[in-house]
Amino acid sequence: MNRLNRLFPLAVALLASPALAAGGWVSLSDQTILGPEAGMRAQVAKLRTEACQPTVRDYKTPGLAPVGGLDIDEVIRSLEKMLATFKPGDPARAGLEHSLKMAREQKENGTKVLPLPVRREKGAMTFETALRTAETLVGARGRKATGGSSSDVVAALAAESPRAALALLLAGHRAKPKDAMTLVNLAGVLTLAGLPREAIAVLDRAAELGGKLPTPGGVPGQAIALTNRGHAFLGLGRWSEAQAPLKQALSLAPDLSEARMNLSKALLCNGDVNGATRELRVALRRTIAPENSDLILKEKTPGRHGDGVGPREQSPTRRPSASLFDLSRGATFDLPQLKLPRTRREAIVMHSQYEALEQQGHAILRALGVRASAVNLSQVLDPGEMRWFKLVNGAITTSIFEPEVWPAHKAAYDAHYALDKARRPLADQRNKTIEAGMARLASVPHTCADVDTVYDDAYQTYMDALRPYLKGQEQAMARYVSARVKFETALAANLPDPAVRASKRAQIEASAKAMFYGPVVYGGVFFSEVPSLFCTEQTLPGVPLDLAELPTLDADPCGGMFSGAKVKSKVPSPALKAQGLGLSFSLSCKKVDIELSTSSLMGTDWLGGFASASLDWNGNATLFTGVKAELKLPKGVPVTGGIGAKEGVYIKFGKDGIEDAGMRVELKGSLGAGPDASTGLWEGKIEQEFGIAAAAAYWRER
Repeated sequence: MNRLNRLFPLAVALLASPALAAGGWVSLSDQTILGPEAGMRAQVAKLRTEACQPTVRDYKTPGLAPVGGLDIDEVIRSLEKMLATFKPGDPARAGLEHSLKMAREQKENGTKVLPLPVRREKGAMTFETALRTAETLVGARGRKATGGSSSDVVAALAAESPRAALALLLAGHRAKPKDAMTLVNLAGVLTLAGLPREAIAVLDRAAELGGKLPTPGGVPGQAIALTNRGHAFLGLGRWSEAQAPLKQALSLAPDLSEARMNLSKALLCNGDVNGATRELRVALRRTIAPENSDLILKEKTPGRHGDGVGPREQSPTRRPSASLFDLSRGATFDLPQLKLPRTRREAIVMHSQYEALEQQGHAILRALGVRASAVNLSQVLDPGEMRWFKLVNGAITTSIFEPEVWPAHKAAYDAHYALDKARRPLADQRNKTIEAGMARLASVPHTCADVDTVYDDAYQTYMDALRPYLKGQEQAMARYVSARVKFETALAANLPDPAVRASKRAQIEASAKAMFYGPVVYGGVFFSEVPSLFCTEQTLPGVPLDLAELPTLDADPCGGMFSGAKVKSKVPSPALKAQGLGLSFSLSCKKVDIELSTSSLMGTDWLGGFASASLDWNGNATLFTGVKAELKLPKGVPVTGGIGAKEGVYIKFGKDGIEDAGMRVELKGSLGAGPDASTGLWEGKIEQEFGIAAAAAYWRER
């Protein structure tokens, strides 16, 4: 739940970054799966005690437990101590006694915290006092800061150092005291640092400066300021007052999920669980769309497929995959037809072939399972790619509910259940026919050929009646598998890593072939279960199965391409103006990466700036810029290696515009045994993104 309280101001601070270009949002969080509304409402209600805690701190006493104002017990003790210093008859004593009486009554009524005054209330903090408080918090060292870019502020927040971010923003204010947007950002970080009363004073000054605020990322700056104000009121525990600015922010920017998240919390802490749940469900996605357009991800009848979907209010839902993913690269997958015996005698011959085919299918499915699980995702994907993988994989695992797949899914299982329903009565009728025939033979002399005739006739009637059901199931399953594979492979093509893509295609192939080796082949097995001939000297016909080879999903858009190549260069000579400037270029089946960096900031050879661009083969691009530090083992030691860190802001672009933006932190380490890292013993990488879209997706993370 701590993440719930921390993500709101963090996301708002990011939105205020001028590094974000204007553009439409296509957020990853739009694919968030919403749980059943009743269940979510119960979850929200349980979180009230934990979530509804003010977050005001005493900057002079680090580590002091957060409170929403003045502790009532401390107030009473202070008043009692002050009262003891007044003599009876002192004119001020009566007022002090009245204040003490009121405080004791409030404590008896359950009050634990007295709210702090804000804005024009008596005793409200001034802008100058708020700045002094912030300056005190950052300390003498922080007051020496001379300014920093928005990426520096984001890097400080990524390192969970609001003091450093405050120092940079205060320096920015000193450089541009009339810049209202700097004050809006400063207010967001003040609340994050536990100083929401100061944040409101700063926001008041920003409003007094007037002028139109910029629109970072296409979001009106005024909406960001209102969101910061609402969040500051939440920090003070003033739940009702937080609602008005948050609602105003949403009227300016309906897609501003952070404002809606804050509004959800304000409603919850004010006792409106239904309203909090309603706003939360909207806030969990970046863009707004009616929930009734969501796919229902639950079948109506437990244990029975294709019988319809469950009630919307009792089912998890998500938006159709077409709203986020490219579905243009699906693969074709046509199941072959399975030959069925025409007579009892052909069934005797073909039964063992069906059983062998069934065993062969088990072996094929086991091999595909090994291929599907061969990739260790944590070693192949960075955190951002892992988040994307989970979205793609979630869409694949629930693909049957997509409009492109559901009709075929329903038809396949309708045919399967129709076969299952018809099989038993037809078998019973067959057995009765055999019993009646054998009863007739029992009263007259007969041969083994007569017995075989009774069985041949009964099974012929049975097989002729059952065959349409088997063929109906086979054809419906083939259409279902074709639709499902095309849709799921189109989804899998959105995965950027070729190894992960291959493992997912193996999983899809296994699921498709299971539908053949399961219902279809098993249908041939039980259809051909007939008694052997009674006249054993008779010759049975040779009937080959003639089964066409099942298709595979081995083909990949990156098939045959080299795994990757990387080139790095650096200007080495101090005599050159560009000394320390480096360029790296890498190309792989996964993506193209270009980075320009310098290692000469502040007169050091280990701290520098960088700017990188990454373009994958699906047309997605990521820009990442900030500061980096690298420390390497000295030359002459028997091993090579070092550690490095990057902090900065990133923007992700898709075909329809900006998909996500935020801050990213990368940590890398390597250890080599040879003259360079290419003969390394170990190399590791840790990466964490703090994205705007991720802020709205946190609820559903498992």
